Amino acid sequence: MLAFREYAYALVSLLINVPVAVADTSEPTFTRSGPIKGIGVSPPISNWEAPAYGLTQARLDALEQAGFNTLRIWISLEEFLTPPVSIEATLSRWTGYISRAAETGFRVQVSWASTWEQRIAVVNEPTTNARFERALGALCGALNRSFSEEQVALEMLNEPPGEQLAPSYYTSVAPGWYSACRSKAPNLTIILQPEAGWHGALGHFNLSQYDANTMFSFHPYAPGEFTHQGTGSQPHLYNVPMPITRYAGGKMQMLADVSARIEADTTLTPERKVEEITRYGRIIDHLWWSDGARWEDWTELQRWVGSTGINPRRIIAGEFGVVSEFNYNGTPALPDVASRAYFMHKIRAQTEANNFAGWVVHQAFGDFNLFQQTSVGEHGEHLIPELVEALF
Repeated sequence: MLAFREYAYALVSLLINVPVAVADTSEPTFTRSGPIKGIGVSPPISNWEAPAYGLTQARLDALEQAGFNTLRIWISLEEFLTPPVSIEATLSRWTGYISRAAETGFRVQVSWASTWEQRIAVVNEPTTNARFERALGALCGALNRSFSEEQVALEMLNEPPGEQLAPSYYTSVAPGWYSACRSKAPNLTIILQPEAGWHGALGHFNLSQYDANTMFSFHPYAPGEFTHQGTGSQPHLYNVPMPITRYAGGKMQMLADVSARIEADTTLTPERKVEEITRYGRIIDHLWWSDGARWEDWTELQRWVGSTGINPRRIIAGEFGVVSEFNYNGTPALPDVASRAYFMHKIRAQTEANNFAGWVVHQAFGDFNLFQQTSVGEHGEHLIPELVEALF
């Protein structure tokens, strides 16, 4: 009955000269074998099976048995911009790395490892931008020759700079990169990100400039005060649970605990301590607003999908996770595995409910670890069971 009504509506619309929007139903080649269930990995290029950050066979087996089917790996933007020997040697070095990933049997999502300054330069500085386009053409040509389009995808510039710093990114630079790559690799799935991976900026892309084999990735890290607690500009905010109402003693106790840490910080002056307690008070008010109602909201993203008609299978939750207690600056961060699992399950469920292409969790090793660890640089060969259960 539904099919008949749609046919009848289309026929009437045609008769009265009202155009009917054609839904985007094409599937990116990279997703044809099913939804992406990915994880970020960084095995050393010189030793794939290194004890600390390597992918030993036992770790690969653990990932496969859990249900992961995609590895998100990193290649050096710096080496492509200023090759230590030649662009040919650099290309061979890193396509060999990609081949090693593909040989595992997982799909491979290739991204550029880069600094914030490099990301700005490839957009704003003409010489650096030209170097990147040349490197991009060489890499895309090599990917086209070496891998099937269902096996490898290329992600452009992780968390690019925003419009204020790089105003030409959406209007000319990203379309130019797309064209440079597409001319060498007509069937390669290309993945683009909005500024900082923020889904609210996806609307800046002009979808007519990209084909249906172009995907769009966003990074659902909101609220950052939870996912990145104990790091960055808020080192005194940690042990924040999800949902927020699990915090023992409630909002006032959280403020008291944070204030006590600030008061005990001998690196701060008395005046700075007062400023910091006030600043953290505003953050805590934000976290507790309506008992945590500001946890991740995808309404804006859903509106964009609806208004553009884009196939949701072209959208991927391309990076998300929660810092653990093994964090680089030494603060305790979050030993609460249940809160990490709650967040990861939530993102996975939202991704599935919106029929997106899938997700990539951050990360196998490090301070967002999914493998069991005893310190930042000490990794075992078993995944954390609660996090696996949350994702699968």
